[in-house]
Amino acid sequence: MIDLQFKNNTLRIADTLIYKARNILSTQIGSLAYAPEFGIDYDLFFGEDYTIQNQTFQAYAISKLSENGINPLDVLDTKGTFDEVLNIQIEN
Repeated sequence: MIDLQFKNNTLRIADTLIYKARNILSTQIGSLAYAPEFGIDYDLFFGEDYTIQNQTFQAYAISKLSENGINPLDVLDTKGTFDEVLNIQIEN
């Protein structure tokens, strides 16, 4: 998908799959009134009651992207001292 947008009075082309993936991965499920099923359930994974492994969250995130028509190609897992970053490459 390609989207056209105006930025600084200039017509630009943007890949909407990247924006859609970002929206899916940054939205708490149930927080949107018009699409309550859109997003990821962060409360389930990052609650205080129990700990879920990072690989489980990674599989969940990939499945949510796939449910919404985004094809993840590769996941780069970068582990830091106190955090872990998932870089998900999606199909163009």
